[in-house]
Amino acid sequence: MWRYERGCFTEEAFPLPEEARLLLVVNGEPWTSLSYTPGDEAYLALGHLYLSGVLPGLEGVKVRVAEGMVLVDLPQAPKRGLGVRDSGCAAGLRYGEPRLAPLPRVPLDPKLPITLLAELRARTQGYARTRGIHGAALFDREGRLLYLNEDIGRHNAVDRLAGFMLAEGVAPPVLVASTGRVSLEMAAKVVGMGAVLLASRTGATAPAVALANEYGLALATYVRPTGYRLYAPGGMLLEEKAP
Repeated sequence: MWRYERGCFTEEAFPLPEEARLLLVVNGEPWTSLSYTPGDEAYLALGHLYLSGVLPGLEGVKVRVAEGMVLVDLPQAPKRGLGVRDSGCAAGLRYGEPRLAPLPRVPLDPKLPITLLAELRARTQGYARTRGIHGAALFDREGRLLYLNEDIGRHNAVDRLAGFMLAEGVAPPVLVASTGRVSLEMAAKVVGMGAVLLASRTGATAPAVALANEYGLALATYVRPTGYRLYAPGGMLLEEKAP
């Protein structure tokens, strides 16, 4: 590649993010195809199906990862609803909604969003190399890192968190940090996982903020080392307002 700077081109080596196609096969039938970054395919498949309202749990479920596909056998045939294309890159089509319930009001330290994003930034090696990939991380309620992944699609990265929770038996409440914009679909995924805090490096849409307030999700955006914007308090311990 070439970099243009100060009126001239210079040749430069810079790695690009990996991108591949993953086919999800449910009960022997093609379900959907995702553009994704290779890795942890079983977590991605389980999380995507769970947060689409297709997979209620792991009881009776069989999962097999093959070349370019994940085969998931469910005890009952799932219903395929109207296909909806999410607003995130590489999100593909979804055919349902996560099952949402009001979140418990868990007291949270106001410094947690800064701590979570600092941990995410420090560990996202793919972003450091390519500057073209999203990261998402799962934490326990005290802010201890449980799992982190990177993907070209921010939805995929969050889906893997849900898949990890299912496969490893992690029970909510949990906390989530993400580098991507918080759309309505992203907020719904996080609430569906039972996360009580979502901290994002970037912003949120108006419907996402409304959903966070409705279900009690603490939503912190534009998180920087010095502070953040809290659009929905959830269980956050709000500090006294400056005079």
